[in-house]
Amino acid sequence: MPRRPLIVTSIFGLALLARLLILAFRSDDLQTWEYETLAGNIASGNGYVITRFGHDVLAFGDGNLYSFLAGAVYAAIGHIPLALAVLQAVIASLAAPVLYVIAERPFGWQRASLGAVLAALHPGLLAYTLKLHPLGLDVLLLSLLTYWSLQRQWTKRGSLMAGLTLGLNLMSRPTYFFAGVGTWSLRWINRRANGRYLAAAVAIAVVVGMPWVVRNWARLGEPLLISTSFEDVWKGNNAAATGSGFVAPGITVFDVASPTLRARIFQSDELQVNNMFAEETLEFIQQSPDQFASLVVRKFFYFWWLPQQAGVLYPSTWLAAYQVYALVIFAFAAIGAAGILRNGTSDERNLLSMIVSVGLLLAVAHALAYVEGRHRWGIEPLVLLITARGVMTVLSSLRGASWRQWRELRRASET
Repeated sequence: MPRRPLIVTSIFGLALLARLLILAFRSDDLQTWEYETLAGNIASGNGYVITRFGHDVLAFGDGNLYSFLAGAVYAAIGHIPLALAVLQAVIASLAAPVLYVIAERPFGWQRASLGAVLAALHPGLLAYTLKLHPLGLDVLLLSLLTYWSLQRQWTKRGSLMAGLTLGLNLMSRPTYFFAGVGTWSLRWINRRANGRYLAAAVAIAVVVGMPWVVRNWARLGEPLLISTSFEDVWKGNNAAATGSGFVAPGITVFDVASPTLRARIFQSDELQVNNMFAEETLEFIQQSPDQFASLVVRKFFYFWWLPQQAGVLYPSTWLAAYQVYALVIFAFAAIGAAGILRNGTSDERNLLSMIVSVGLLLAVAHALAYVEGRHRWGIEPLVLLITARGVMTVLSSLRGASWRQWRELRRASET
């Protein structure tokens, strides 16, 4: 077996090289999101604030960990988006070696290497090299959370590290936090983890996020993590909802909201807007329970396949190519999962159960809110580890069949 440092370094180098090549040839195509505005305000000393619906918002959305990182970069070296993109590429590339380490013990170095390479070259994550967006950081944090969660014996150090990574997930992508807590709860119910250590890890995670909650409490008068959570829920639960943030190419669900609702939103502050979206969502559920239930089912399916408006921001050929890619990797993942359930080791079963539980919990969370294609890309690199096992299983079967055929031909020629 090759030495682990060589494999890990090679996988990281491959992931980083692919991203740097993309930046080298298409650096003029960098795309910015709301995180760029937040980072600029942080760097200029205005703090974490963004204008939305005509008023300042102080506790906007998720991804604030990435926004502060970007703001720190701009404060240190000036507003150089390409430098941030390079740092982002390094962070995203770190996920691949972590995935290798996760899979090495249950699958062996060959299957783990294949899975990590597939994750390093995931087409969706490569496309996000050109977007100043926290997706790569989210994948790394979820991978680290998976690594620490799968330790055979939880110790004080393991509990501390698991708690820290869970807390960082909370600050970057709260849905990953809830998926992590849910998965740990299932492991405790199955008695695969010490409840005392799990409780300590959750407490540490809450402590990590507490300064941000206190800051928002002092600024807004309420102890909250984000003030736009119900906007995301409303996007997927209203009379015009499609399950995605878009209802048609270039048209968001907010664009088709009633003029009355839009006027009320622009006349309110951020907390009032959040409460307004909560009230609108509750009213929709009460008045249209059948449509709500239908949307939940559809969004659960969309999470694992594609939302109705998928591909509106990309060339149609990209969407078609990704559909083929997704079918292939999920087919091999099904083969890999079947092999683990049939004759897998306890380590393989633990990894599979972790990936399945996190994936299902994330799917449920987005089924209750809204879903875009990128939402699944956070968990898809972990799924690729199971895909790699399926690929190796098929290759092994083909080699075995070829060997049997060769022996039969040889015996036939000797008679």
